Amino acid sequence: MRSSRNIFSILLLAAFAVLAIGSSSSESETEEAIANEAPELTVAAISLCTDYDGNEIAGDLRYKDKTILVTGTIESIGKDMMDTMYLTLDGGAGFRDVQCYFAESHISELAGLQKGMRVTVKGRCDGLMMNVMMKGCSLSR
Repeated sequence: MRSSRNIFSILLLAAFAVLAIGSSSSESETEEAIANEAPELTVAAISLCTDYDGNEIAGDLRYKDKTILVTGTIESIGKDMMDTMYLTLDGGAGFRDVQCYFAESHISELAGLQKGMRVTVKGRCDGLMMNVMMKGCSLSR
C-alpha cells in the first residue's frame, strides 16, 4: 500500500513537472507575438477573477487566448519554480488572483514595483490554474 502511494506521488510530481515545462513557452515569444495586437478587452483584476469564480467555462470563452489589459493592485512579485518572473494582481475577497508572467527583459521594471501599487498589465489570458494566468505580459503605461 505504501509503495503504491509513493509511486502515485512520483507520477503526480512528474506530470506536474511536464505540465510546468510544457506550458512555459517562452514569455518573450508570447510577448513578441502580441506586441502589436490591440487588446480585445480591458478588465479589472477583481472582475476577471469574479467571472472565473462564477463559471470557469464562461470565463474561458470570454478571456482565454485573448490579449487583454488587466488593471489591479499588486499582491506579490516573485519567481516561480522555473525561475520565471511574475506579479499577482489582487483578485478580491477570495483566494484567487491574476498571475502575470514576464520575460527576463522586464527585470528592471519589476524590480521597481512594490506590493500595493496599482498597475495595468497587457498579456494573453491562459485560463485558470488556481489563479487566472496571463502569459507574455508587459506593463502598460
